[in-house]
Amino acid sequence: MITDVNPFVYSRPISPDEIIDRDEETQALLRNAVGGHFVRMYEPRKYGKTSLLKRALVDGERQEGLVPVLVDLYGVVSMADVAVRFERAYSRQLKGAIRGRIEDFLQRTGLGLSLGAFGISARLQLEPKTDPLPALHALLDLPLRLEEAGGFRAFIALDEFQDVHKVRSLDAILRSHIQFQGDVASYVFAGSEPGLMKQLFENKDRPLYGSAVPVRLGRLRNEDIAGYVAERFQQTSREVGEALNPLLGSAKGHPQRAMLLAHRLWEAVGKGKTGTLDDWSSAHRSALEELRPEFEAQWRGLDTSEQKTLRAVIAGDGSPYRAAVLERLALTKTSAQKALQRLGARAEIEAEGRKQVVVDPLFAEWVERLNVSTDETG
Repeated sequence: MITDVNPFVYSRPISPDEIIDRDEETQALLRNAVGGHFVRMYEPRKYGKTSLLKRALVDGERQEGLVPVLVDLYGVVSMADVAVRFERAYSRQLKGAIRGRIEDFLQRTGLGLSLGAFGISARLQLEPKTDPLPALHALLDLPLRLEEAGGFRAFIALDEFQDVHKVRSLDAILRSHIQFQGDVASYVFAGSEPGLMKQLFENKDRPLYGSAVPVRLGRLRNEDIAGYVAERFQQTSREVGEALNPLLGSAKGHPQRAMLLAHRLWEAVGKGKTGTLDDWSSAHRSALEELRPEFEAQWRGLDTSEQKTLRAVIAGDGSPYRAAVLERLALTKTSAQKALQRLGARAEIEAEGRKQVVVDPLFAEWVERLNVSTDETG
């Protein structure tokens, strides 16, 4: 039986009790939820958004008596998709007597809705021409039914919310329901593409304009990462040793990349051993090699001006407009400015004070190698 198990998980959302810090962010979400406010939370991918949502939902249920519902909207392209996601979310998370009352309500609608195995997804498979809109309206009204069932407040997190832009008029339909639910439900709209989230909530022509409190999920503090890593090394009969500081320097507060690097470092340090700089070098190389196909695909997905602008940001130490760098890359300032807007909207880069930084620090290292190899060959 395997008993010496790597404690650093980076390939999936982690359980709420494994999150590094995020106490302030969790409490902010709960204060808004209890106060009846809607929140839009945005952050780059792999910043731990889904894990944070799960923690807030768990704490909201335990501490405040809220009814937690997590709806994953990633990749939805139709009203049918959305109806299925909402039905499955309620099916997974409602329990006990309240589940029975909601199931009874859904069955009485005559729309083929159910918290069991034969809900709207089964009906859509059997009858593909079924209009999913009435079912979606009924599902979006469930917070009102929860209140009728015993005065419960629903705490509903809509994850990967930016994908609602793929479904025509969906944000208008959502608004038509949630605008009447302030007394019975609190919503968190969580997205990982700042540009799309900005369009949905800051464009005056969009139905959800100005309807949610903005919350930005930032990087982790080095001291929090350090404590988490050191503790788990010790719990598994290891010491992180002198490898800790270069790990923190490479991760730069990025939650998922910190866990990837810690995972690789743990693999390099034997049981009963203490991490060395050689262990760190081995772990770092291993992590970058694992990410190479991902980074190559990411790089190919950028247009030429975006590639040059990323290189300019790195070569210019946060400034993409240094004349010598622009000249060497054959990049005009106007092209760089336009590319920066696109890269920022997709959370490839972000402002940090007066500097621009690449969100993924390991991708920045990979791009930096392109700069170095070009300098050496040039």
